[in-house]
Amino acid sequence: MSQFTTIETKGWKREAAFRFFRHFDDPFFNISTNVDVTELHHFCKLSGLPFSLCTQFFAAQTANEIEELRLRLVGGEVRLYDLVHCGATVLHDDDTFSFCYYEMKPDLRQFVEDAKQLTQHHKQNPSFDPGDDIHDVLHCSVVPWISFTAVKHARRFGREDSIPKLVFGKKFEQAGRWLMPVSLEAHHGLMDGLHAGRFFEGLQLKLDAFDVG
Repeated sequence: MSQFTTIETKGWKREAAFRFFRHFDDPFFNISTNVDVTELHHFCKLSGLPFSLCTQFFAAQTANEIEELRLRLVGGEVRLYDLVHCGATVLHDDDTFSFCYYEMKPDLRQFVEDAKQLTQHHKQNPSFDPGDDIHDVLHCSVVPWISFTAVKHARRFGREDSIPKLVFGKKFEQAGRWLMPVSLEAHHGLMDGLHAGRFFEGLQLKLDAFDVG
């Protein structure tokens, strides 16, 4: 588990927004948009690296650069984690799914190699563990069959939840470029549309000019 710092909410710059949204039945907001994945699409074709894992790596790398995406509400306290990882859905051969957790790495190739091995192990030894006690993650889902325009997540009301949720859709070609829908859902007491905008802007910058090592 990553290290964290507990935020004193009294006098915190987000105190008013946090207290306003924290007791909403559904305090999450969702923004979906298309990102240009042309460079990553071509790189994955040439390198043979899986596009979905590369996408998750750059999304997690971007999220880790934005403080608000590392904030979590746990047991009534606000925590700022030093590092967050990827909690991803894995599709099984019988068309069911379960959850897998990838440790974030500084290097793309190392992340992908470790994630591929963990995914294979998970497919052979499936366990439907939602990881309710894991907070230093981003919940990631890949929906490669749909170029969606919006996403709604299942929600358990009455349970404390503050983990951002990312969904990556089916990429499509438009005017010679490859685009992919990405959805970000986040707790409004911990971040706003401004921070979502910074996430999408940062992700696009990485996808346009990434360093693969």
